[in-house]
Amino acid sequence: MADPGLQFQWLEAVLTNASRAGEMVYIIGHVPPGFFEKTQNKAWFREDFNQRYLQVVRRHHRVIAGQFFGHHHTDSFRMFYDDAGAPVSVMFLTPGVTPWKTTLPGVVNGANNPGIRVFEYDRATLSLQDMVTYFMNLSQANLQETPRWELEYRLTEAYSVPDASARSLQEALTRIAGDQAALQRYYAYNSVSYDAAACGETCRAEHVCAMQQVDFDAYAACLRAPGSAPAPAIALLLGALLGLLALLTE
Repeated sequence: MADPGLQFQWLEAVLTNASRAGEMVYIIGHVPPGFFEKTQNKAWFREDFNQRYLQVVRRHHRVIAGQFFGHHHTDSFRMFYDDAGAPVSVMFLTPGVTPWKTTLPGVVNGANNPGIRVFEYDRATLSLQDMVTYFMNLSQANLQETPRWELEYRLTEAYSVPDASARSLQEALTRIAGDQAALQRYYAYNSVSYDAAACGETCRAEHVCAMQQVDFDAYAACLRAPGSAPAPAIALLLGALLGLLALLTE
């Protein structure tokens, strides 16, 4: 089926009407496009539907103020870029309240502490100002009569960014990809402070490529060369510099 339940037709119509009316929208769903970050090559969408969702976001990104999905029970995000490689939208994957331990092949430890997410946003523009995650430490909760919810982290503080926009999350991703301390901080948040293991090179590639590349082919290429796969904005800058160098040396 090209469009089961005419869902893409409906989505295109809603976003087109929002653009004409000068409105902003949030997209909220359960199963996200792209790939699961705790293993390799695990996608939930069929490739043609995945590509169509990507096209919808690229076409209508100016009216999409935020994307919010779940299903993974992990804390992560996905970047969307325009044809020039500039970040135009970000999809937040919220952790689950239920501490589901995945049975997916290739996932060594898929459990998570319960998490609850709160977004702070501008009521006039719907722009996302910050994201705050609260969690319950199950190990401690099992030792006391009253389970306690506590602050896990605030996005702007954890990654030193001004807000929760696509540009800010691109900055966060660049830090996660290039700095081991930032990577380890993200990895702990990914399981809602449940998995304290070290995130090595394979782990880094799985997470960074999943966050950076929602497209099937781009994700596969990222995994093949994880050590030389900078964020798209950095790749564009390097390409421009190399092109300028070539002109100067002719």
